[in-house]
Order: sequence, then structure tokens, then C-alpha cells
Amino acid sequence: MPYSKISVIIPTVHTHTIKRALTSIATQNPSYLSAVEVFVIRDGQAPFSRQELGAYPFKLHLLGLLPGQGAAGARNVGLHFASGQYIAFLDDDDEWLPNHLALTIPLVESTQGIVFTDAELYHVQEGWHEPFRFQYQPSMLTKTSPVIPSTLVTTRTIFEDVGYFDTQIPAYSDWDWILRASRRGVPITRLPEITANYYFSTDSTSSRPCKMAPELRKLRSKHHLGPVPVANFAKMMTDPWFAKWRIPGP
Repeated sequence: MPYSKISVIIPTVHTHTIKRALTSIATQNPSYLSAVEVFVIRDGQAPFSRQELGAYPFKLHLLGLLPGQGAAGARNVGLHFASGQYIAFLDDDDEWLPNHLALTIPLVESTQGIVFTDAELYHVQEGWHEPFRFQYQPSMLTKTSPVIPSTLVTTRTIFEDVGYFDTQIPAYSDWDWILRASRRGVPITRLPEITANYYFSTDSTSSRPCKMAPELRKLRSKHHLGPVPVANFAKMMTDPWFAKWRIPGP
């Protein structure tokens, strides 16, 4: 059956992985792929050319963001131009598995909320990978967020209600947005299937506590949160502080 348009938003600074991300979109079920439009927003640089990225079986919009505003600003630009009923996100160094849209879109359609999935987390420098699986309870959002942005799918109307990403706390803009949505009563559903590969690198901002800590203080002040540790998705896999939500197993 034909589906309403799906807008996929990719903020990018990594020229060496963007093609892998785009190729993973091209592997989606054809019933969904025919409804896809993709926005690649190059942060701090001129847009990619079509010659640089190649051809794909979906409509591709190439944008540049000057001066650079980080992933939150780039996602907001994509949201501004997106025309889809459904909104999905994919970071430029991650990739979807072929089942991603076929599993998430029907659940978003039925719940009219936010859906996120499990992922396989790859530590690029250390060479290990494990499933990233965390229980979801609304109360946990005052302590942490189990939502990897590349697994998140929702609707345009929810963004119209909740608002866009907060560019003043770019390192925690995804957690901030999920928390705002939860407090507005938006249904949030964890789909317990791995539908994406998340690649963690020590080169990323999230691996630098000195950069993360000031933004975490802003997040805590904005939402009146108690003490929480500076962390990233890789640290959540091993830090005992997150153990009560972590789901063990292969």
C-alpha cells in the first residue's frame, strides 16, 4: 500500500560516512521507499553536490548551513523544509537496517506518537559492538534518555506541538526534546527490535566531558533536574549508574 510522505533528516559533517547512511535508506522496503524524501544538511559548509553523493532511489535535498549551528540547528533546518507527515532522523555516521521504516512507521501510525528502537552500538576506536537496549519508563527521562536519534520516528504534528530542537544545548537537544514531548503527554514507545547501527567515536563531542558538562548544567536548570552524570550512549552501556534500565543479553 502507498504511504504518506516520510521526511528523513540527516545533519552532516562527516564526508566519509554520509554515503553509507544514504545507502542504508535505499535498502528500505520499496513500499516505504517510494514515499521517502531525504534532507542532507551540511553544517558549517556549502551543500554537497549531487556528483559528490551519487544517485539514490528517493528525492534528495542538499542544503548547507552557514555559519555552523551543530546537529540541533541542522535538524531544525531540515524540519523547516520537510513536507512529510512522518519525520525520521539519521545521523551521517549511522545506518539503518532494512527493517527500520517497515517496523517503525506502522507503530507511529497507530500510536500517533514517538517511536524509537534498539540499536547495535559500535565503538569505532575500541572495535567492539553490543546491542543498545534500555527499558523505557517516562520517569527515567529526568535521569537519562534511552533514545538514539537515528532510531527516532514521529509525526510532523508532534513537532508543531512540542517545538523544534533547542540549539542552546546542542549536546543534549535530543534528550531535551524527548523530555518536553513526554511532559506534553505525547505517547513514547520503545520498539524492542534492532533497526539501526549506531557508531560511537571518541572524536565526537559526546566523548568530551569538558564540552558536555556545561550543556548538561543548562539542561538541568531548564527542566529542574537533580544530579545526573555526564554520559554518552557508549558510557550508558557500562556505567553502573544506568544498570537498572539496561537490558542485558546478546
